[in-house]
Amino acid sequence: MFGGSNHYINQEVTVHSRVNAETPVQIGSFRLIDISTDGDKISLTMTAHRPWDFISIPQDKSTNGIYKPIAYGDFTDNVVPSFCLGKTIYPLPYIGTSNNKLYFAEIQSVASGHESEYYDKQIDKFPIINSEDTATSSFNGLDCIGVPNSVSRTIRIRPTEVEAQSGFTNDSNAIDGTTSYAAASASVQSNETGSDGSPAYGTDIQSDTIDFKIPEIDGKITSLKVNVFGSISCFAVHTGSVGDGTIPSCIIQSYLYSSSSDILTRQSSSTGTTNTSGLNINLTDGSGNGTTQAFSQSSEIVTDYEVTNQLDSLRLRIYYSSGTGDEDAGHGSYGGQDGYSATFSIKIKDAMIEVTYGNDIVNEPIASYSKNNDLDFIFTGNDGLPKDGWESSGAISEIHDAHRDMLIRYTGLTTTDPTGWSDLNTARSGWGIRWWTLEEIELKKSLEKLQYEGCFIFRYKADGSPQYIHIPDSPSADHSLTKNDIKDFSVKHTPFSELLTKMELSYEKHPAENRYMTTKTAYADTARTNWAIQAKENIKQVKLDAYVSPAITEYDNSTDVASSSPNDDFFAYYYNIFGDIKIQVSGTIVNPIFYGMEVGDIVDFSSMHPTKAFGESWSGKNFMITGLTRSVGTLKFDAREI
Repeated sequence: MFGGSNHYINQEVTVHSRVNAETPVQIGSFRLIDISTDGDKISLTMTAHRPWDFISIPQDKSTNGIYKPIAYGDFTDNVVPSFCLGKTIYPLPYIGTSNNKLYFAEIQSVASGHESEYYDKQIDKFPIINSEDTATSSFNGLDCIGVPNSVSRTIRIRPTEVEAQSGFTNDSNAIDGTTSYAAASASVQSNETGSDGSPAYGTDIQSDTIDFKIPEIDGKITSLKVNVFGSISCFAVHTGSVGDGTIPSCIIQSYLYSSSSDILTRQSSSTGTTNTSGLNINLTDGSGNGTTQAFSQSSEIVTDYEVTNQLDSLRLRIYYSSGTGDEDAGHGSYGGQDGYSATFSIKIKDAMIEVTYGNDIVNEPIASYSKNNDLDFIFTGNDGLPKDGWESSGAISEIHDAHRDMLIRYTGLTTTDPTGWSDLNTARSGWGIRWWTLEEIELKKSLEKLQYEGCFIFRYKADGSPQYIHIPDSPSADHSLTKNDIKDFSVKHTPFSELLTKMELSYEKHPAENRYMTTKTAYADTARTNWAIQAKENIKQVKLDAYVSPAITEYDNSTDVASSSPNDDFFAYYYNIFGDIKIQVSGTIVNPIFYGMEVGDIVDFSSMHPTKAFGESWSGKNFMITGLTRSVGTLKFDAREI
């Protein structure tokens, strides 16, 4: 046992029971942790044997001590160019630099299609890094992805507010992310006249302006383009004698302002066709047939120009000019005045800039392997780990699947479906996960977190086989008990201190910061009133690091929650358990046919003493076994109303 050739401490011990001549049945599995003796007898101390004992994850490290990350979930990259609004990504840790590339540890090998994203804290977005590796390579002992140390990236940025305007109404509609409504300029009258042989083009130019605030970005700009979407219309009248008039025109100039001066200018123009008196000229497509102009993106307007992140605003200046008469275009001299009077109207439906920028990360010698203080992480939307050789292939996207995969991957749990798995698998369809870890953590804590957030329990049954337990939407009894099957029966209610009627729930963890992207408040108003709970009492703040769906409903009274099913979402499940005072029972089983009961079994009662449970009928009530105590000839149980 100890001190000799046998080493029993920390070995597995199974305990079996035999009734009369029946085949022995295993009733427990333990780990031997202590031995004592007084010379006549030996005392053994055992604890529950669990395969996750003494295991931590992640387990693989780079040669310079950086852990290979672990991630579970359905993740999605942003695309380029785009506004990069998505945050369904996870971090990858920096492990070293070589040949002007920064390398980051991946969760697994990627053959192609990898995207790497940079977190710009200034705008809380994740633009994709340009020219990054699309496949992993071995670096420093791990599968890694490389990115250029310039970490150049491209993103579209919409202005955050309208700073000033002249001639426009509903100006905020130009930056609200839709094209349903527009910032519309009031009609502007522009009159142009010219005399025979001496056109006076430009003597009557009207203009409107609109200034937008641009958010600051983290890095040096290397390329910038302006996008303006909208429509232009013009009604022009030929005011002079017979002649070919020059075409009315509308010119849009884009100015980008820094904190000190007007630094960049880009001009684009739209014109109509040669017109006749009274013709309504639509400047959208040059033919008068269209109604909406989607102005082409400007060409690059940063050329050999040092631009930092100090861009302050974007100004759009719109010039309207009706044109002049051209008396010398082969028509001779008619004398007098010739030209056009034009009324313009413009709608700006959307304005944005597309910017490429970067941060030159100082290249460090590969031999030093020191941690890079400028860029500790990049981010990726590649899917998380797949199932480790069980059920169908593909990335794990649901929280219960991740729990089971950890047990199979790290403890060697059999791939045979555990008891209760099929029912749980059905009930947890759509319960999504996005979870990752970069630092070492006890496997037991990770499993417990997923159990809590996934609303289920994993345990080993008395015979040593694995089991998943959850409360079903429509429970039915596995065992029906009467007073003849039980002695020492006791009935009590759950403690008031366990009551949980309101939760402030934060979930969908932010990939780069210690915060959450969604917060919901759910409560049972009727229960709070019934039990005289004050406004600031009995409120639990819950932060869910793995849970992402179903979206939590913001229930506001007991009727709403009661009409839901326990497995509708996280709050509905725990409200079913703790949202009101429930009945607890305990007793000793005297009928041997029930000695095989297990924790998680559902029981009901009839013909009981007491005949009622605190004034309520036993009929229609279901209870789940929460605890069992076995000794020679007896089985004690505890059960809770569900």
